Amino acid sequence: MQSSVLEIERPDVQAAMVDTARFQSIDEFPRILIADDDPWIVRLLVDHCVKLGFEVDTASDGIQAFLRARRGKPDILMIDVNMPELDGLTVCAHLLDADRAPFNLIVISGSRDPLMPQRCKGFGAYYARKGPDFWDDVDAALAEIHPE
Repeated sequence: MQSSVLEIERPDVQAAMVDTARFQSIDEFPRILIADDDPWIVRLLVDHCVKLGFEVDTASDGIQAFLRARRGKPDILMIDVNMPELDGLTVCAHLLDADRAPFNLIVISGSRDPLMPQRCKGFGAYYARKGPDFWDDVDAALAEIHPE
């Protein structure tokens, strides 16, 4: 007589499944949404964040970023300022509405505007300028938001 798969009890498999579930908890894999209209920058950021242990989602314009951030509730939103449809700072303003839970934000930009870091700080966001110190700024922001 054959037993169905459901009838077979495998404590070793069940224990492994519990360990896997524990390993894949939100604490182990923080979620980050990367929003930039430059696919090359997105690819570099995704590769970098995955190596650091983040679960990554992406958006290619401001409206996508806003909708995915609202629906997916990532731990961190890394967003470019200049994007089609809706700019990154406007997305941040809508997501940081007083009625919503706090959001961890990293704003990235190639702008040389000397006021941009202050504007981002006013949002409570970290700022990383695309340039020679970009990766150091990104890593510092990620380490402060999610130390490990």
